Amino acid sequence: MKRLLLYKTGKTAPELVRDLGDYERWFARVLGDGVELEIHLAFDEPRHHRLRSYDGMVITGSPLSLVQPEPWMDEAAETVRRAGEAGVPVLGVCFGHQLVGYAFGGRVRKNPNGWEVGTVEVELTEEGRRDPLFQGLPARLRVNQTHQDEVETLGEARLLAAGARTSHQAIAVGEHVRGVQFHPEMDGAIIRRLIEFRRHILHADPGRRESVDEMLARTLDTPDAEVVLRNFVRHFLGG
Repeated sequence: MKRLLLYKTGKTAPELVRDLGDYERWFARVLGDGVELEIHLAFDEPRHHRLRSYDGMVITGSPLSLVQPEPWMDEAAETVRRAGEAGVPVLGVCFGHQLVGYAFGGRVRKNPNGWEVGTVEVELTEEGRRDPLFQGLPARLRVNQTHQDEVETLGEARLLAAGARTSHQAIAVGEHVRGVQFHPEMDGAIIRRLIEFRRHILHADPGRRESVDEMLARTLDTPDAEVVLRNFVRHFLGG
């Protein structure tokens, strides 16, 4: 049994939790019974002083934004840096990916292309194709997205995957810190419900290239993305 710190960086809207559950449920579905999740609310108490007691750390997405920083976010970034220095494997997802970039000298901005939502393709770089996070996967893989911000500059990070609307889709820092802009924990049903929930916001998005109904129609399950999450456990946590 692997012990994984689930570092929650935001709260899901209550009406969505009622329908879908929350981050811990989504990650547990993909990771299975071999992983024990311990939840820590970063926005309530960002620092965590027992990092070495975990096999690894996953940083969740969030409705909050590093473009509109709050004091706890710098403390959370320090926790990410400490995990990296301690040799604790880290995977940041969506906001967590942006937090990894920020923690290691990158810049986060609101994506000038607007919201990226639904099922899209990302392409691995040459280094990404060799990285154990993407072992067994094709050079182009389908993933689910729901985000408005992006990592603009990489700082110390290296690029593992890119996309048409968001250039930095996966990053690496050192040997055991990784970030993915997409959501390997969210299946098509979750993303479609999020699209419906944000319909009025997406409809008003100036960067929108398709209707909300078209977004819904192309949103599917993404088994390749789920492999990314399992690869993190298998190759980084020694699972």
